[in-house]
Amino acid sequence: MPDPKQHEETAARSKADSPTATPAPAPEPAPAAAADTDALYEPYPGAEFFHGGRYSPINTAAGARLTHEGHAPAGKTLGPDWTTAHRDAWKSYQQTLRPKGGGDTSGTPDETAWRQLKVPRVSPPKES
Repeated sequence: MPDPKQHEETAARSKADSPTATPAPAPEPAPAAAADTDALYEPYPGAEFFHGGRYSPINTAAGARLTHEGHAPAGKTLGPDWTTAHRDAWKSYQQTLRPKGGGDTSGTPDETAWRQLKVPRVSPPKES
């Protein structure tokens, strides 16, 4: 027959060796912060920004994206001066977003089309 005193000592030692509180699980690493779209993409400058005589690197950046998407006139570089070529490229792009005349296809960039195109940021971010 087992010695009851020995069983009590073994049980006491087991309790002493084990922690009294259940350890908390290791915290999950924080998810990687989503890329700040304001830092990556040019904010929409507003419809009034797009007119003849407007000279801006934003026009060049948007032109490069329109060219990449296949909407710039063949052989044309869409530079910093807003031209009818820019307007025509935007009109073509808007028509792919809104087939069958389902919205603005004027050639003046609207906020929805601008966000869809994802023009890379060329202007400095605003200080918070």
